Amino acid sequence: MHRNRGVAFLFAVAVVPAVAAAKTPEQIFQQASQSVVVIHAYDGEGNPINQGGGVVTGRELITTNCHVIEGAANLEVHFRQQTYSATAASANEDRDLCQIKVPQLNAPRVLLNTGRVRVGQRVYAIGAPEGLELTLTEGLISSLREFDGSQYIQTSAAISQGSSGGGLFDTEGRLVGITAFFVGEGLSLNFALPAAWIVELERGGRAKTVGGGQESPEARWIRRIAEARAKKDWPGVLSLSQQWVRVMPRNARAWQELGDAYAATSRPRRAIPAYQQAVRYNAESFDAWHNLGWTYLALNQYDRAIEAIQEALRITPGHGRATYNLGAAYYGQGLRDKVQEIHAQLRKLDPALAGQFAKRYVKP
Repeated sequence: MHRNRGVAFLFAVAVVPAVAAAKTPEQIFQQASQSVVVIHAYDGEGNPINQGGGVVTGRELITTNCHVIEGAANLEVHFRQQTYSATAASANEDRDLCQIKVPQLNAPRVLLNTGRVRVGQRVYAIGAPEGLELTLTEGLISSLREFDGSQYIQTSAAISQGSSGGGLFDTEGRLVGITAFFVGEGLSLNFALPAAWIVELERGGRAKTVGGGQESPEARWIRRIAEARAKKDWPGVLSLSQQWVRVMPRNARAWQELGDAYAATSRPRRAIPAYQQAVRYNAESFDAWHNLGWTYLALNQYDRAIEAIQEALRITPGHGRATYNLGAAYYGQGLRDKVQEIHAQLRKLDPALAGQFAKRYVKP
């Protein structure tokens, strides 16, 4: 009889799930940092072109962001004062998630938390910001943003330049995401790619296409940004645009969208470098040149506004709004004869627009 009660007692203990106690930040860093590396990317001449983090997710296998290693001829991984050569292994560029192979790397793989994360959950980011050694930042999961049939993780744990590709860990030291990018100016908009994507990448999974079609990566980014803009989700537009330029840093449209996002959120000084990159990669983009000129105009930099808008009109002669803005820049410089010339052009191009221009800039 006592034996039966004992068996029943033992059985009851066996089925009670164990609840792991939350670790201290120090314990989390000691555990998780053993699986986080620093990656240096070099061009064919040995010049450094990028630096970021990476997380050990398999035997001699590192997961990072594609933009960390993009364009690299050679890769080096730094771990425990040792340097290892690495080569590209697999990639899902649509999701900015890549893996590299590091022969002879002896580092423990992380435990993945691929379950559902919660807003308000405490997390810790480990990376190598500004080229420094590994650092720890603490924060919360502040939002889950829909993306490509899944969700980005938005966190208040700081992610800065150089921290891309590092790890975002829960209170048990499990990896919940790969730190990917941030939106600056104190907005606390830091984002990570969910750990579940790592499993999909290792299984050969790809980002879904819409309607079963072969939507290009550029078209997919344009659609996502348009959807966020339609909802007036300006932080979303800004974060998507910044992510796009990190994934495709030589894409002119990506830089233009980033410039438009800064302009829409009243940050013209931030918009200008983005537009400059847009025209650098596509000197025949009317919209990029015109928006650059308009932004200079908003900052009362009339000479630069004139140069940019003239480039726009070289591409699309006779464009009404661009002609109007060129006249506004001439007015700012006090060039009354030029203002009269623009008014005459507008009367031929668009009489209604010419009337608006006359009320504001043509003095009797």
